[in-house]
Amino acid sequence: MSETSHRESRVVAVSAERMFDLVADVERYPEFLPLMRKATVVRRDASAYETEQELALGLLAYRFRTRTELDRPRSIIVTSADRNFRRFGIRWSFAPTPEGQCRIGFALDCEVRSFWLKPLGDALVTQMALTMVNAFLARARKLDAAGQDSIRSP
Repeated sequence: MSETSHRESRVVAVSAERMFDLVADVERYPEFLPLMRKATVVRRDASAYETEQELALGLLAYRFRTRTELDRPRSIIVTSADRNFRRFGIRWSFAPTPEGQCRIGFALDCEVRSFWLKPLGDALVTQMALTMVNAFLARARKLDAAGQDSIRSP
């Protein structure tokens, strides 16, 4: 079994609402998130959605489904009941600071069940954990520089 955990906390010069909307816009992930080849919302309600995702590393690809629970603008919780995971969870938290910035909390906990998927799972999840927060911050800077305020909010 393979287990990966990663925790990160940062204060960034972006509002909590803006960061929440960027993270909640899962169908845009393939545009800027390393390893994300595809993300399609397959079911949606007022405070949650289910997504079919595909991660890829070179020629290796892995498809799985997640459930995302939204508590705007405070938190986003992503889980997966995919049979190849013993455990999969991502928790984002967004807290405004007195200076108008945002304290982002990011936690990823994953345990791959399958011995055969262990090498792929290790590589994908570790790489995703190490690059995820930076990818979202780069996305926020890019959209702000382009003057784009139109982020789809679920």
